[in-house]
Amino acid sequence: MELTREMEWFLDTLKVRFNVELSSNDVSVEATELGLSEVESFFVPSELIEVVPETLLYEIMVAEDETNTEWVGAVAFFPNRLDWCLQVITKNGELILRNVLPLIQ
Repeated sequence: MELTREMEWFLDTLKVRFNVELSSNDVSVEATELGLSEVESFFVPSELIEVVPETLLYEIMVAEDETNTEWVGAVAFFPNRLDWCLQVITKNGELILRNVLPLIQ
């Protein structure tokens, strides 16, 4: 199975930054469009937005490691754009990484 760039980012970040090594088989993935009122505020790249859209597209990745720690990675996209605007990782529901990415014009 070929990894998406979102999955590669998630697995590589867990390995390099948090010393957690998982395979793509350990990860559940869902791509969804969510209203900004439906997500925690750290899932909204408000620093980039002058006019807040009603929704963002998210690729959400969920995995559990051998110590039963739940890792959730999310990459956010603006509707009709391919570049990422936000990367987030949580560990057992706590925010541990949040990168707001500049929009490419």
